Amino acid sequence: MYMNNSLSTAMKDSAAIKTCQPFSVLLPHFFALFDEFKKDNKPISLDPFEVVKVDGLPQQTSKLFSSDCGCFVALFAEYFIDMKPIPPIFDVEKHRDRLAMLFFKYARMKEVDFIDSEDEAPPKGPKKNLF
Repeated sequence: MYMNNSLSTAMKDSAAIKTCQPFSVLLPHFFALFDEFKKDNKPISLDPFEVVKVDGLPQQTSKLFSSDCGCFVALFAEYFIDMKPIPPIFDVEKHRDRLAMLFFKYARMKEVDFIDSEDEAPPKGPKKNLF
């Protein structure tokens, strides 16, 4: 199990690894329950996963009254979903502006094209039998 921590210090890494430990125990059980091991013809093992800290990630710089955690989490999620390696240097200002523009474009599209997200759409009732 790989741990990505953009706010890395020895004390914070230790706390983050400790926080990951329960997940490292539960995940093998969920994988076995949902037959994930069978998909890759791997033997079923309920041993806890090893928690490994990923090195070489971009690091947040602590600021007195602001934090960039949200941008780093969004960046890590985006790269993880796209299966791309996380770059070691990260321009938080540029990424924050890009996210703001994406949210603006999405809101504008919803406004102009009358699109509802799942959370905003009215609940669907039971299907009616036409016959």
